[in-house]
Amino acid sequence: MRQIPKFQKFLLPLAIAASLAACGSDSSKSTASNSVGGTTSKGIIIGGTVNAYPIAADGTVDRATPLAEPAVTAEDGTYSLTLNSSYTEGTPLFIEISAVDGTTMRCDIAECGTVNGTAVLFGDTYPLASTFTMAATLPQADSGSVTVNVTPLTDIASQLTLQKVASGAQPSAAALASNAQIANRLGISGGLISQAIVDITNADAVSSASKDALAYNLKAAAAIAATLNGNSGLSLEDAVATLSNQFKNGGMADKETTASTAVTIEELLEVALGLINTMNNNGINSEELESADTDITAAELDAEQNGSTTASQGDIPDDLGSDGLIATKAFVKQVRDLANAGVITENQAAFADQVELAAQVFADDGDIVAEAMGLAINAIANAVAEYEDAEGTKPSTSTTDGITVSISVSGDTETYTINQDVSVGETTVALALNAVNGTIINEEDPTTTENTDGSTTYESAGTASFDLSVSGSAESSSAKLSIEEGSSLNGSFSYSDESTETETLTSYNETWDDTVTVEDAAANLIVILSQKSGDNPVSFTGDMSIELDLLNYSDQGEYDNSFGEVNYSDSEEYTETFMIDGLDITLSGEFSDSSNNVISATLAASLSNIDESCESIDSYNNQNGFTYTFTYECKEETEQDYAMASLSIIFDINLTGVADDINVNFSANRTGLESGAGSLDLIYGGKQLNLAYEGGDSVTISNHNDVTLVLTETEVDNETSVSGTISVDDEKFADVGDDSGAALVRYSDGSFETLM
Repeated sequence: MRQIPKFQKFLLPLAIAASLAACGSDSSKSTASNSVGGTTSKGIIIGGTVNAYPIAADGTVDRATPLAEPAVTAEDGTYSLTLNSSYTEGTPLFIEISAVDGTTMRCDIAECGTVNGTAVLFGDTYPLASTFTMAATLPQADSGSVTVNVTPLTDIASQLTLQKVASGAQPSAAALASNAQIANRLGISGGLISQAIVDITNADAVSSASKDALAYNLKAAAAIAATLNGNSGLSLEDAVATLSNQFKNGGMADKETTASTAVTIEELLEVALGLINTMNNNGINSEELESADTDITAAELDAEQNGSTTASQGDIPDDLGSDGLIATKAFVKQVRDLANAGVITENQAAFADQVELAAQVFADDGDIVAEAMGLAINAIANAVAEYEDAEGTKPSTSTTDGITVSISVSGDTETYTINQDVSVGETTVALALNAVNGTIINEEDPTTTENTDGSTTYESAGTASFDLSVSGSAESSSAKLSIEEGSSLNGSFSYSDESTETETLTSYNETWDDTVTVEDAAANLIVILSQKSGDNPVSFTGDMSIELDLLNYSDQGEYDNSFGEVNYSDSEEYTETFMIDGLDITLSGEFSDSSNNVISATLAASLSNIDESCESIDSYNNQNGFTYTFTYECKEETEQDYAMASLSIIFDINLTGVADDINVNFSANRTGLESGAGSLDLIYGGKQLNLAYEGGDSVTISNHNDVTLVLTETEVDNETSVSGTISVDDEKFADVGDDSGAALVRYSDGSFETLM
C-alpha cells in the first residue's frame, strides 16, 4: 500500500497538487494603465475628492504633480480616475481621498461621535471634518484597468510605504512590501488594496457578500473603533492617523498584559465581534456573516490565549512581487515544498500518534465523563430549585437520576456538593463536584380558575437569574475531566405552565400549554481533560466557553379519556417544539504529553436556526373491537429552512524543511441542506497558501502572489481524472491534467513536469 505522509493525509485536498514541479522562464506582462477605480470606506465616503500622486524619492507625496484629474466619490463610495501623461509606467500610485465641504460618511461602528449634540450611531450619515484624509498605494499600474480600494488598513500600508521610501527603499518595492505586511499581520487573504468593499450597515450588501470580504471590512472598521476606545477624546478623523502612526512605530502585538493606548490584535477582533452584534441588532445578518463571526471568534481567542505581547508589523514573503510564469513556477514549488515537509520529525510523528490515540480514548471515555459531568450539573440545578422552592424547613439533600446532592448553608452562601460514583453505560465514573449558588428565583403564586363550563384552569410562571460557581471532576479508569476554580454557569430562565382539566363521571380531559425560555446563558469553564492510560498519556488544558443566546421549548397537547361499563377510549396528542438560536462553543488551550510535546489549538463553533417540532398521537379504544394507533413525526429540515453551522480551528505546526512555524486556519460552514464550504489557510514567513472548497468537484488553491490553481475531478465509467489551470490575475500560465496516464503540469513556455 502506498504510504501517505502525515501532512498530506491531514491536508488531503493539497495532495493532488503536492507533486507539481517547476522549471522554465518568465513571460510576465507590463502594460501601462489608463484607468484606476475602486471604493473608499471608513464607512462609505460620499462626495470625497480622490487624487492620484507619485511618491518622491525622499518618501513624500508629490502633490504638485497630480497623475489624474480629481474624482468625486459616488453615493456608494466608488470612484474612477483616468491617468494622464505624467504617470511613469511601473511606478507606484498614491491614491488619496480627502474631505471637502459636503463630504459625508456612513457610520460603520457603534458610535461615531456627535453632531450638534446628537450622537451619530451605526448606519447614520454625517459630515466629515475637512482635515480627513485616507490613502492606498498601488505598487505599479500594470493593466488597462486596476482596482484600488481605500480603507483604514490601506492607509496604514501607505504610511508604512512612505516610511520605507524615506529610509532608502525603492517606492514600488516599498508599496508591495507594506501591503503584504498589513495583510499578513491582520490575517487577510488575497492581498490588501483589491479587497471587496462591503457597506456593513446595509442588509442587502451584507447578504450578497462573501465571508472573506465581510471579515476584511469588519477588521477595517474595528481597527478605528478600537483606536477610539483606547484614546479618549480622539476624533474619528484623527483615529486613522493615530493607528497608522502606531504601525509605523512598531506595529501591533497579539495581546498586552498592561493596558495601553496601543491597539492589539485581540482588541481589534473583540471590537469586530461587537460590530457583528450591532449589525445583528439592526437586522443585518447572513450565513456568511455568521461564518465570519466564528472565524473572528477563534482568532480573537487564539490571540488572547496563545498570542505574543511583542509588537510586529507583519512578515514579507521572500518571493513577493514575482509575476507571470515565474510566479506560477514558484507557486508550484511552494506547494511541493509544503507537501515534502509533511514528513514530520520522529518526535512530532510520535506526538501525532499520541494525539490520535488520545482522541480514541476520549471518544470512548471522554464523552462518558463529560456526560457524567452534565448529569451532575443537572442534579445541582434541580437541587437549587428544590431548595429555593421549599417552604418552611429547607432540604439538606436532593436526589436526581440517582445522584445525591448535599446542601449546606453558611450565612448567605449556599453550597451544593456531590461525592459519589455513578454508572454511565457500563462505565463507573467518580463524581466530585462543588457549586456555590448565586441564583435568584422569582416565582409567581400559582392560580386556579373555575371556569363557567365546569373546567378548571391552573397557571404558574416564574423567572430566575442563575449563577453557579462550579469546580470538581468526573473520572473513569481511562479519562478524567476536571473543572477548575473560577469556572461559572449563568443566564436567565423563565417558564409558564397552563393546563385546563374537565372531569365528569365518565370522562376526563386535559389540555396544556407549557413553555420554557433560556436567554443569555453561558458556561465559562477552565478544564483539564487527561488520558490516564498508555505509555505517554496526553492531556488538554485550557478554557471552554459555551454561550447560548436563546432557547425556547414548548409542549402543547391534549389528553382525553372516556369510560363506561363496556367501552373505553384513551388518547393523547401533543406537539413539542425545540428552538435554539445563537449557540457558540469555544475551546482554546494546549495538548501536551509526558515527553513535553505541546500543540496549542483554538476552536470555535457556532450553531443557529435549530428548530425542531415533533408531533405525537397515541390512541386506544375497544369500540367495535380493539384498535390502537401510534405515530410520532418530526418536521425535517428543508432546502429553505435548515440549521446553520460554522467551525473554525487555528493551530501552529513546525515542519521539517520549512523555516517558520506554519499557522493553520481551517474554516467550514454549512451552506445548504446537504452542502457546505470550507477553506484552509497556511501562513508562514509572510507567505500564504489558501485552499477553498465551495462545493461540487472543484477546489481552488491560491497564494500571496495571486497565483490561482483550480483543480476539477471528473469521473467517467468509474475512471477518475483530474484537470485544472494555473493563472495569475486571470491570465493562464499552465494546464494540469492526467490524460496521458501521468499527471502533468504544462507551462506556457512549453516546459512541463510530471507528478513525483
